[in-house]
Amino acid sequence: MADYIPGGDAAFNAWLDNFVTYATANLANLGLVAGDLTPVTTAQTAWATALSAHVTAQQAAKSATQQKNTDRVAVVSLVRALVGRPCATAL
Repeated sequence: MADYIPGGDAAFNAWLDNFVTYATANLANLGLVAGDLTPVTTAQTAWATALSAHVTAQQAAKSATQQKNTDRVAVVSLVRALVGRPCATAL
């Protein structure tokens, strides 16, 4: 049996938002009281904070990787130019 909770972060986040919204609007029909959802909404807030931090960290890592690659190309070019110069004294 397939799990009804989506696996990917974006799909899970959308599903969780929908779940909480629906459950909050239909407490009585679901046989729940507001206190039943408190642990879920508290965990949802923690999840949203962690997801945001994760996305920010991924973006920072991508940016740092791009900068590293750019800097490597620059330094390799400088080293090659330096090594390509004729020597003043032959070894």
